[in-house]
Order: sequence, then structure tokens, then C-alpha cells
Amino acid sequence: MPVTYSGAASRASIPNAPRVPEEAMKLPTSSPRSSISLILAIAVASVFTLRSFAAPEAAKPHAAGTSQDCTGTLTVKAGRVTINGNAAQTGATVLTGSVISTSSNGKAIIDLGALGRVEVGDSTTATLTCVPGSLEIRTNCSTTEVEVRRGAVDIRKPKVETLIAGKKQKYDGGVDLTAAAGVDVKVECEGGKAGGLWVGPGLLGLLALIGVGAAVATGIAIGSNDHPTASSPIR
Repeated sequence: MPVTYSGAASRASIPNAPRVPEEAMKLPTSSPRSSISLILAIAVASVFTLRSFAAPEAAKPHAAGTSQDCTGTLTVKAGRVTINGNAAQTGATVLTGSVISTSSNGKAIIDLGALGRVEVGDSTTATLTCVPGSLEIRTNCSTTEVEVRRGAVDIRKPKVETLIAGKKQKYDGGVDLTAAAGVDVKVECEGGKAGGLWVGPGLLGLLALIGVGAAVATGIAIGSNDHPTASSPIR
């Protein structure tokens, strides 16, 4: 006949095993907020890094068939001059759509042959675009001064008017103008580039790295504070 034991006797016959604290059996988990902070930091860094390596802003595209190829010759009169963000010297070739920028003490002259001659004053960024029989110039400034020395120019922005030889006019913001072939015109920015301080690729990269470090540190700090307080072991 099989021998049976009561529940109490059965429990009494088993030695008490050491109890493991409940929190010791839990695997550490990362804070959701810490993970989100890290993901956001990486996303922000990616945007700034890609933007810092982007090419200078290109000219707005024209309707198909309106632009034409043209070449001009650059003469650096003073200071530093760049073409499409690259340092340029006297004799460099200027093509349609080129972005000419001068330093605070810079001055450049672009000779476009039959299309005319353009002088770019100091602290100025101008985009030159050749169209059949004329030249288009666009600046990006807080204030732009336009001086016509020969020929005539049609101002299209910020207001519509025509300037003839011997006229000089200042405009709020950048200008968008069209000049007939054979023109001699000077454009110059006053007050720096529109939109305030210009931030170069190096500074953008540094700011991105600082942002990443700060975001990660904040995420870790928040995550460490989110861990639940350990409960007492079951006794």
C-alpha cells in the first residue's frame, strides 16, 4: 500500500532554500526616455552634418530654354573672392549660374565680353545668370546698392523700376535685376548678408557635436532617475 504524506508534512520535509531577492532576478532595462533622447540627438546631428557639407545655394532654375552658356573672366581687385564657395584668383572663369562672394574688404570685376561688366563690392554675394541678350544678377543682402555706369538695368525685386547710366539706388534686402547687353553695373551689399550671422560648415559641425553630447548626457541622466526604487526581498 503506498504511503502518502500530508501537505504539511511534505513541506516540512523540504529544507528551506535560500530566497533570491526579486530585484536581483530582473534584467536591467534602459529608460524609454533615454533611448528617445539618443535617437533625437543622432537625427539632429545627421541633419546639421549633411547641411554643413552642402554646396552653396544655387541660383533658382530658369524656364527651359531661357538660360544660355556664357563665360566671363574674374579680376580680383582687393581682398578675398570665391566662386561657388571656392577661393578664386584673377583670371578664373565665371560661368552662368556662378555665385560670386567677396570678403569684408574684397572687390571683384567680372568681364563678360559683349554682355557687359559687373563689379561686386565688398561683403557681397551675387549670382550671375546669362540669358539670351541680357544678364541677370541676384544678390542676398540686408541692403543692396546698385550703381549703373553704362546701359540700363531693370529692377524686378524688391520693386519694379529701371535705372539708367549715372543712377545709383539703395534697396532693402536683396535685388533681382536684368541688364541689357553691354551694361556696366556695380552691386554692393551693406549691412552683411540677409538673415544675420553666416555660419560656416566648421562651426555647424562643432555645434552638432556639442548638441549630440548634451542630448546624450541629458538622456542618461533622465534614464538613471527613472529606475524604480528597489523593493524589499520577500521574506
